[in-house]
Amino acid sequence: MAADDFNLKLPLIVNLNLVNQSGNENIDINKLIIEIDSTLFPNKEQFIKALQNHLLQSLKDNYVNDSINLIKSPDKSFENAEHELYLPESNAWSEEDNNSNQQDEKLSENPATSLTNTSVTVRQTKLFKSQKFEAIPTAAIMFSSIDSQIQKELWNQNENGIACLQHKAKGDSQNYIEHYITNPGDITMLPWDEALQIIDKFGFSSAKLHLIFAAYAMKQERPWESLFILNASDLIKEMGWDKRTDLPKHEKLLEIANTAFALDCLLVKTVWIEGRNKKGGINASTPVGRMWNITIVPYGQINLQGKIEEPDEVQLIIQPGAWTKHFLNRAGAKSREALYQFGYLAQQVLKIDPYHDELALRLAIYLTLDSRVRLNGNYKVQELLEIAFAKPIIDKARLDRRRAYDLKQHWDSAIKLLLKLGWQIVFDPETYPEELRPDSLDKKPKGYLDKLLRAKLTIKPPAPIPELIASKAKPKVERLQSKVKPKVERLQPKTKVTPPQNTDLTGNQVREARIAKGCTQTQLADFLGVSQKLISLIERGERTISQAHASKIQKFIEI
Repeated sequence: MAADDFNLKLPLIVNLNLVNQSGNENIDINKLIIEIDSTLFPNKEQFIKALQNHLLQSLKDNYVNDSINLIKSPDKSFENAEHELYLPESNAWSEEDNNSNQQDEKLSENPATSLTNTSVTVRQTKLFKSQKFEAIPTAAIMFSSIDSQIQKELWNQNENGIACLQHKAKGDSQNYIEHYITNPGDITMLPWDEALQIIDKFGFSSAKLHLIFAAYAMKQERPWESLFILNASDLIKEMGWDKRTDLPKHEKLLEIANTAFALDCLLVKTVWIEGRNKKGGINASTPVGRMWNITIVPYGQINLQGKIEEPDEVQLIIQPGAWTKHFLNRAGAKSREALYQFGYLAQQVLKIDPYHDELALRLAIYLTLDSRVRLNGNYKVQELLEIAFAKPIIDKARLDRRRAYDLKQHWDSAIKLLLKLGWQIVFDPETYPEELRPDSLDKKPKGYLDKLLRAKLTIKPPAPIPELIASKAKPKVERLQSKVKPKVERLQPKTKVTPPQNTDLTGNQVREARIAKGCTQTQLADFLGVSQKLISLIERGERTISQAHASKIQKFIEI
């Protein structure tokens, strides 16, 4: 099937035209009519069950005044697509955004136990409703799948002529993840030449869509048995494409559809074991399966050839792959049979323009996933550049003055953009001198590129994400400390020692400790009862710190 054939037919029709002649306005989920292309999903009964479970977890009892068919007639307008595609929300769902997340959790914790005579209301869950960040899985499979899209040079042809990308654990070569390419509705791995046609469609757009899908999957109690429905017009806003004026809306919708088509072709195979227990550890192995099962449903006028060339809306029906059962399973994590690792995705990462700010986007995606693992946020510049660029590019820059200049310009531009977007960046005063920092007007020293590559910095996502991640890690640290505490107490004298307080603080110490704690200048200023401007001057070394303020700062940011 060619990549642009998705609009030749509507592969999935969910018909809610179920109002019976007796006038009963309740929709009986047992009578849900599903017409499905059997090649899209290997097990039709399993898919129908997944659809029912998703509806029951996401929706509550409601009455409808009219029957609704999700496939609209061609002559209807979709200017208000969100309202037309879904049934009216009940009062229970009309609360403010800050309450809707709590309601979602209650529904997922108490799913209906019977399918009989269940009235349902279809509603759409949105990301970034009342906050500018969302939970996202950060297990190794997220790193490998992102690499498969934005580092296409990692794809190779295996001994059987099949396109394959392999990701091995650094510390254990027995842990590995492999990605393959297939046709929609099939799990037959494509040979190199055919797979390249799909791999070429990957890129930053597919990586952003992949992150959005992963964030939605996090919201499902049992994602491998659930599915969610997204409007492409909403995804355009999430990815910042609504600001673009060079493309009409229907072309943006088609780009979303084609990108989703490529993601539907991505397969995964994992053999990944983490942790050790009496039973031998956590087994996170999965068979070969799709990352996402995606059904693409365009709406709009059909031409004489039966195609919708300029859709008014494109709807994506997404079922997370089986990998989520092993890598995104809360119950499995508690029983030590699966992994459940997550961090947080900042909304503004999705809106970074890869055309002008590719390095910044690469860094933001990597640091988003890595921030769960590296809580201190300490990196070398070379480490981050090698994530973004192939090593030969850096080696050539070391030998060529012009290339060295261009590489530093790219780096400085990326750092300045991340700072502008609220990322917390502190330059190490010893290894990252002023003359190497962005916007410095000082003359660059001889061999400045090598010095830059060795320079160190602390870089973390925008607040309050570092604090949230730290709070998730804190219980684990406390448990470990509690295990060693009795032994430590036996070794230490019981006399109470009060360490002397050093109130001689520098501006750099204050800034680094504040950022490490996930605290803003405004929050610190409010605590001290001073202006934010004074805190800024203190951190830049333009104001001295009084003894009274130094003591309070030490307590507040735990220096």
